[in-house]
Amino acid sequence: MRRRRRGRRRWTRSCWSWFGRVRAVRRDSGCVPRCSRTWSRRPMRVVMTGLSHHTAPLEMRERLSITSETLPEALGTLQRHAGHGVIVGTCNRTEVYTLAPSLERGQHAIERFIEEQFDLEVEAVRKHLYTLEQSEAVAHLFRVASGLDSQILGESEVLGQVRDAFSAARKVGGSGGVMAHLFHSALRTGKRARTETAIGRNALSLSRACVALARRAIGTTEGKRVLIIGVGEASRLAGLALRDAGAASIVIANRTPANAAELARELDAEVAPLDNLASLLTQADLAVTATAAPDFILPASLIDEATAGRNGAPLAIMDMAVPRDVDPAAAAVPGVHVYTLDDVESLAEANRQQRESEARQVEAIVAEETAKFRQWWKARGVTPTIAAIRHDAEEIRAAEVARTVERMDGLSEDDARRIEQMTKALVKKLLHQPTAHLRERNDESVTQFARQLFGLDE
Repeated sequence: MRRRRRGRRRWTRSCWSWFGRVRAVRRDSGCVPRCSRTWSRRPMRVVMTGLSHHTAPLEMRERLSITSETLPEALGTLQRHAGHGVIVGTCNRTEVYTLAPSLERGQHAIERFIEEQFDLEVEAVRKHLYTLEQSEAVAHLFRVASGLDSQILGESEVLGQVRDAFSAARKVGGSGGVMAHLFHSALRTGKRARTETAIGRNALSLSRACVALARRAIGTTEGKRVLIIGVGEASRLAGLALRDAGAASIVIANRTPANAAELARELDAEVAPLDNLASLLTQADLAVTATAAPDFILPASLIDEATAGRNGAPLAIMDMAVPRDVDPAAAAVPGVHVYTLDDVESLAEANRQQRESEARQVEAIVAEETAKFRQWWKARGVTPTIAAIRHDAEEIRAAEVARTVERMDGLSEDDARRIEQMTKALVKKLLHQPTAHLRERNDESVTQFARQLFGLDE
């Protein structure tokens, strides 16, 4: 213990001694290291603000929804306010991840983004928002990618959505460095959850939930006629689930029929334009809609018109879109059963109870990966700090040697080389103990103290 204290005192004296020399040289020579502009940035923090099915009703999630069509514009808006970041938007959440010098500045930047992107005052949605930073934000993202935070526990579709969000941000240059490492770690965590546990095995998915809800309304899906509106991934997965559940026929309606051709071949389905939805609904037993339209594509009046020719046969409509495709008033039309994402909750609860043991194993994986990220983060902080200290020292050494050599008339090249080598060795030995201690401790508070001690944050 006494030896450790003596070592700590020697390290502190060494630091203060070096700090005094640096100050004196800068004052006397006017030398300002070039690296001061590069390394003076204060350590950044991971900050996330968002809302989800845990905190906001469907109507509020609609107001802050971001689709694949609006994502590029939203990323541009985010860059203007936060500089960089990733937006994770799914049917049940909108979350913004960025880096900021503090929680307050990160939250402020994201709130300004929300106000501009969605044309609303943030106070109108503040009670539905949650903000996390550092390890809490990291662990939250890892839980999202693993399916632990999904409405349907263990569903696998969210991992692809996190990957798509990262890819979109990378295309506009908003996810390099820390954000890239964060999201690569999240994707690895999600993959581990599905390969090392059984949480995703035969798990209830949103598409399978559609089948279950349809059976509540029309008894069975076998031999039924299905209308799918939209050609996105949600439409594709729902179509596959309904085909496997015995649907007799599937019609895909899309604004541009040519875009539906590939999905139609996969599902062995027909293609129809959106021009005559009333007629298509009249012929269907079950409709699934999952478009990115900003307004209702199935108003109550259209659905009322469609039911006139159904002779009282029930019609189930699965609205998987956010914002919703179906006018909520359509639920009042006789014989029509409209289901939204909120109706999945009852099925999700039963699924959650069945998978609690698997969820505990995934939580352990999340904790392990969060600890790995935290360790990487700490190492990331100390390495550039040590590099900055050495860079500053070398620039000051070189400037002082050049000034001294210039004043020494008749100095031979050999002597100049010896002075160069001697001063380099001196600086190296002087910095060895403090930098070795920094690397050994690898502690954020000690690193920050060193940055202040050596004037790196000025």
